[in-house]
Amino acid sequence: MSRLIHKAKKAFKSKFDSESKTLLRNSSWVFIASGYGALLAFLRSVIIARSLGAELLGTFTIAIAFVLITQELLRLNFSMGLIKYGAEFKTENRIDKLVALIKGCIYGSLASAALSIIVITGIVFFAYDRFIQTPGLNYFIIFYAMVNGFAFIDAISKSTLKLYFKFKINSIISMVMDTIEFIIVATTIILFPKNLGYFFTAVIVTKLINSLICNAAAFYELRKELGMYLSSRLELIKDHFRVIGNFVVGNSLSSTLKVFMNQGDVLLLGAISGPAQVGFYSVAKKLAYSLLTITDPLVTSIFPQLSVLIAKKQYAETKKMLYKITRITIIPSVIFLVLSYFLKDFIILKIYGKEFIYAAKPFFYLLTGAIQGSIFFWVLPLIQSLGLTTMRLRVYLIAILLGATASYLLVPHYHATGVAIGLLIANIYITTRFIYVANKKIIEQEQILAKAN
Repeated sequence: MSRLIHKAKKAFKSKFDSESKTLLRNSSWVFIASGYGALLAFLRSVIIARSLGAELLGTFTIAIAFVLITQELLRLNFSMGLIKYGAEFKTENRIDKLVALIKGCIYGSLASAALSIIVITGIVFFAYDRFIQTPGLNYFIIFYAMVNGFAFIDAISKSTLKLYFKFKINSIISMVMDTIEFIIVATTIILFPKNLGYFFTAVIVTKLINSLICNAAAFYELRKELGMYLSSRLELIKDHFRVIGNFVVGNSLSSTLKVFMNQGDVLLLGAISGPAQVGFYSVAKKLAYSLLTITDPLVTSIFPQLSVLIAKKQYAETKKMLYKITRITIIPSVIFLVLSYFLKDFIILKIYGKEFIYAAKPFFYLLTGAIQGSIFFWVLPLIQSLGLTTMRLRVYLIAILLGATASYLLVPHYHATGVAIGLLIANIYITTRFIYVANKKIIEQEQILAKAN
């Protein structure tokens, strides 16, 4: 029996190359944290949906989408630049430059956060009714924008931990944060059902506590690696300002478009069909996208790994790893999607109740998008590692036009399902285009490398 088990393990491991094994090893702790977080998020979404109901849940979702889109428009996403260029400094053993880069990212994040808070405060005071139909949420929205702006630094802390492959501590931080959020939010919503004010307050307090924990833990964990270089000045990387700045700006614009695509659907649906349909759509989206918790750990782990591989010009190893991972995931994903089509009504009814039965159809289309995203989870990190920020921006612009047009035409008749179809169309276009361009770029780099040798 032991021989059979040993042979089975050996056969399974043989399916993975060395880089794939490294990816899975780096992802193990992140898998644990994501699974734990997904369980709590699922339980939390059920409690919230059943306690608030579709109308209030839709109102809250619209308010949050308004803040996220506005802040993303003004946010400079430094975390991806930190990983990409931090990997190069780390490979060169220039930790002083890495610390200078971290400082620059923190300063830039705080500046963009402050600007976004000012803009949102102005909009809330002078144009509240144009975005939010429910009165009385003014100060809740402003305070949420403040804590979410402060949380811009969270991304810098987590990216630095990833750069040092400290996935264990990153995962522990995530689990602690998920636990705190679940306890505070669930307790509040159970004690004060149908009270959007108390619920909003709980969300704000939770986000602030979690942000403080995240940054304090990251600083403590990295004190030995970076502590002696804390006096490093920004002048150390002044020769890199232009290339880093171009990458950050290009990546930020693309990230903004991605957030707009993933949050703008809520605002469009709310404007045409009202908060109740947004409530149905929110439930469907949370449940469908919970599938991404399986591949989110891989996305977290693979970007720094791909950045190092690309920096070392190891293109053959990169292609081999991505091909093997995709081949393994595609068949079970398709089987799961087919089963979900026949069970979608049953799933929604059992989890959320009869009030949310209209979430069943959008759930299936959103799940289809989540599954294709899970199969090709490596596409965006690969594009970022290759530095194709301008191309990414163009692709997102076209995807938004395709998705928004489809949604606008379908929503008046199909409501939440129409938006789900529009988002699926946009995501399929993004994935196929990214794969084509990334493959073409790698082939070009391989040819240049072959000529140089």
